[in-house]
Order: sequence, then structure tokens, then C-alpha cells
Amino acid sequence: MTTCKGCGRHLDAEDLVRHERGRFVVVHCPDCKCLVGRYHRHGDDPQTDRLEG
Repeated sequence: MTTCKGCGRHLDAEDLVRHERGRFVVVHCPDCKCLVGRYHRHGDDPQTDRLEG
């Protein structure tokens, strides 16, 4: 579980919204759209739970 720095909401991993940008996965809060993290992905294309974009 993580806490959004923008709105303070406690979020489980399945609540986060993910965007795949080339070799990166950008994760943000579904409510306030605040950036939660950006991660370098490795390997094959991941199957994200709520891909938008």
C-alpha cells in the first residue's frame, strides 16, 4: 500500500493507474492524477491492470 502525496489517499497496487511509456511505467493516483512513481521495466511487455493512454 502507498499513500498519494497529492491527496493523501491510501492506495493499493490495483487502484493505481499505469501508463507505459517506452521502457518506463509511469504510475499515478486515479483521483488527483499525482505522480506516484516512474519505473524502468525489464523483459517482455507487462500486462497492466488499468492501462490508459
